[in-house]
Amino acid sequence: MKDSTNLSRRSFLTGAMASGALVAAGALAGCAPQSQGEKKLSETGEAAKEGSAESKPSVFDKPASVADQISRTADYDVVVVGGGNSGVVGALELAQLGAKTLIIEQTGACTIYAGDIDALDSQIQKDLGIEIDKEWVIKDLVRYGQGKVDENLIRQWAYNAGAFIDWYQEQMQKKGLDVMVDTVCKKFSPEGIWNSPASVHTAYQPPLKPTANSMGSEIAIPAMLELYAEAGGEVEYNTTAVELVQDESGRVTGVIAQTKDGEYVQYNTAKAVMLATGGFGGNKDMMDEMGVISHKFCSNHIGAENAHGDGIRMAVWAGADRDYACEGSCNIFDRGCITGDDTNGGIGLDGQGGDNPNLWWPGSQPFLRVNALGKRFCNEDGPYDIVFNQACMQPGHFWWQIFDASSWEDVVSFGTTICSRVVAAEGAKNCLLLGQYYPCTSEEEWQSVFIDPNVESGVLLKADTIEELVDLMGLPKEETLATIERYNELASKGVDEDYHKAPFRLTAIDQGPFYAAKLAGWLLSTLSGVRVDNTYTPLTAEGERIEGLKCVGLDHGGFFNGMYAQYYGGLNMSHNVVSSWLAAMDLMDVEYPVPVLSAANAYKGKTA
Repeated sequence: MKDSTNLSRRSFLTGAMASGALVAAGALAGCAPQSQGEKKLSETGEAAKEGSAESKPSVFDKPASVADQISRTADYDVVVVGGGNSGVVGALELAQLGAKTLIIEQTGACTIYAGDIDALDSQIQKDLGIEIDKEWVIKDLVRYGQGKVDENLIRQWAYNAGAFIDWYQEQMQKKGLDVMVDTVCKKFSPEGIWNSPASVHTAYQPPLKPTANSMGSEIAIPAMLELYAEAGGEVEYNTTAVELVQDESGRVTGVIAQTKDGEYVQYNTAKAVMLATGGFGGNKDMMDEMGVISHKFCSNHIGAENAHGDGIRMAVWAGADRDYACEGSCNIFDRGCITGDDTNGGIGLDGQGGDNPNLWWPGSQPFLRVNALGKRFCNEDGPYDIVFNQACMQPGHFWWQIFDASSWEDVVSFGTTICSRVVAAEGAKNCLLLGQYYPCTSEEEWQSVFIDPNVESGVLLKADTIEELVDLMGLPKEETLATIERYNELASKGVDEDYHKAPFRLTAIDQGPFYAAKLAGWLLSTLSGVRVDNTYTPLTAEGERIEGLKCVGLDHGGFFNGMYAQYYGGLNMSHNVVSSWLAAMDLMDVEYPVPVLSAANAYKGKTA
């Protein structure tokens, strides 16, 4: 089984060292999209009403059934569609609880992407004396989602994520790994405006080195796949799910998939099909239709290429109701790089974004940001999503980040955390990032890891004088120089009279050489899907359960709205894996570690 994870970290990152790019991270989905030629207008009349003008095809138009093309069948208790983080966790729990389980994965390897897991009450935290008010976090996340979220799912996650970490650590320790919690938290100004507790858990290989540790899914997924195989679990790679099988009552009884040879196989399930296909961040048409306009302002969609939304679409075809309240939601980092003298990377409402493979990891550092007019437009020290959204309102929907030769001193004083961290700190995870970047311990490392390679690749512009830099940027010279002069004046005062950034994150740009990066968003994932109950069973528009089906991770909605709550590091990953873990327990009639009565009472519950 170990050899099945045939996407090594080295091959996974081919080309990244030279250009600042991250090569696609294996599969985030378990099924590929149907082509337009395979689609037909919905027979329900939702896509086009009789007698109306011809309508544009929808991504939810149901394709013709392939049931008459099945060449063979196979029987399992549960089939998990998608070999990403949520799929592998759910499959492992199922297999260890005694279910005959199969993972079908559309690519040749399971995902080794991401890996931070947020949790509020793990034994690791208890041993360190870390106490976090779960109800405060629940209210904060509901507020962040403007109330367009399912508080029941959030509360269920909050009370069970700690138990998940305990289970996860037990699994890692079986394979000589362990799990740590990052205790280095960011300081905010004013205090309390944002919350970032010591809740980020990450798998690592002991002993923990001061920097450049291989961590997270790149070591956890291979370990879990070994455990899965030992528990009798099976995997079929290069196998694409295309259609759910339902009986007369509407219960899902299996899934039809296509192998790499074009053969259609029907996998019958005694208990359920678990859809864990990773959302739809790789399907631009689906993002357009479901209101994820922000993807147009992202210069790349690295990590989401294989997430085509097929789990969501298959669930909808089976009768599931979309979670319309949270549609348009996505997870975006402010580190997508735009290269080229006079282009904006294809971003904007007229484009589709996502074509530039380059990243500038320190894009989240609170250096000076200016727009296409050379004007400062925000307090640069905010969550990734907020500063990205502010930039999207600027001309061209991009921004420039400007800094100088004192950047190492600056990033040390900035003290950013979680995955934006670029300075190693005791008690922090200090992981190797994308095989290329890692938290540095010295100015020499900062220069050799971040600055020099990216100047060479064109990700960073470099000039001996600030006037030369502005010329290279192609911005209005007088206005841009005036902006920098004003910024330096505020830094000299130690008070940001314009945007009130914290004084220790307000540093002058006055030492050559000078640098600039042209930036846009980096879309990591979508965050909306179908409606589910507290057992992650999809619901119809009337609130009825679709039995025999689970939608976990990024295939269900209700947990996020709008943007991702960035400062709860690993929250998205945690929501993904905890949902599949709990869904597996429900299928095997195992009580949740911490039953949340209010969540259970909020839905109709299981039918007899």
